[in-house]
Amino acid sequence: MNITNEGHSGNASVLRAPSDDDNESVGFLASNSGHRRLPKHLHNKNTSQTIVYILGWYIFSLSISIYNKWMFGPGLNFRFPIIITSFHQFCLFLLSCLVLYVNPSLRPKLQSSETLSHSPFSRLFSIPALLYLKQIVPCSLASAGDIGISNLSIMFVSLSLYTMLKTSSLMFVLLFGLLFRLEKFHWRLLAIVSVMTCSVVLMVKRPNNVGQNDEENSPTGIILVLLASIMSGLRWSFTQLLLRNNPHTPNSIVTIFYLSPSMCLVLLVIGLVVEGWSNFLASEIWELKGVLTTIGLLVVPGILAFMMTLCEFKLLQVSQVITLSVAGIFKELMTICLSSIIFGDRLSVVNVVGLVITFLDILWYNWFRYSQNKYAPLKEIEMRKL
Repeated sequence: MNITNEGHSGNASVLRAPSDDDNESVGFLASNSGHRRLPKHLHNKNTSQTIVYILGWYIFSLSISIYNKWMFGPGLNFRFPIIITSFHQFCLFLLSCLVLYVNPSLRPKLQSSETLSHSPFSRLFSIPALLYLKQIVPCSLASAGDIGISNLSIMFVSLSLYTMLKTSSLMFVLLFGLLFRLEKFHWRLLAIVSVMTCSVVLMVKRPNNVGQNDEENSPTGIILVLLASIMSGLRWSFTQLLLRNNPHTPNSIVTIFYLSPSMCLVLLVIGLVVEGWSNFLASEIWELKGVLTTIGLLVVPGILAFMMTLCEFKLLQVSQVITLSVAGIFKELMTICLSSIIFGDRLSVVNVVGLVITFLDILWYNWFRYSQNKYAPLKEIEMRKL
């Protein structure tokens, strides 16, 4: 990756910062005055794309969850999630490089006077160092912090408490969305998020006849989970800003190309401190499965992570940041259901009630967002196109 020391001189017509008028359409619309009704074919296309990307995100994310549960379980005993996640980011970088090399049309078009075929491959990815530090690095740090701190916190709290506290990320998504003018405040948005948080608390509530471990009362673990929730909200707000305002990231493939190296480095450093490189190399799996097979076990989730991340970024470009968060809660519900079927996890009546309330809340949110998007300004829809 070639990073220059030049200032930001990208073509503003490629992707520009949203104006005050643009920000009116990013969140909920207070009224329909001054807006033209979106043509039916554009509205249906945007809705269809959102459904496809959500389904793809679910499939690849659930596959990773099941795969990691098997990989980090007693069978393989390969318990180095942070180091392994850094390897996944390295795979994301290689796959994005391959796609951009094979398909030049996805590369940033910053040189209007030259054709893509006349420009060296490395030159097309030149980015001012100041711009990289101001926009790419914060997004990478927030993403790495979300993943790294989440994996670290699970060592100090139970899975139920972790899931319950992590749902607070919805509140931080809303907070940062309002702060960065990605969402316009509406009381129904606050009501939907509040109901969602309460329902998930019911879903993860443990039966009274189940004993609780001392680890659930760890202040360190609680602080880490809340910090991870903050980083999660900051992560998706930074990502949406990056996709909209940076001319060097016109699409999700280029965004992955820029984010994955710094994420890999940050996660690797955290993994070396928390998990230890010597412990990673001394794991029994290298002898039991062999070096090539073990590397293959690391590559498979890397490919799944690439497809999942691609769906996440594409979803952000055709919908709102809060849509991804609400869809993520439904994904967690599906994960619990599959865990109950595959691994024999049991749900109480209270858990089922929370599951139903969450499902109804998601339907309410999507119906409200669908009705609001019918009156989105045409220029906003055009701006979100790749």
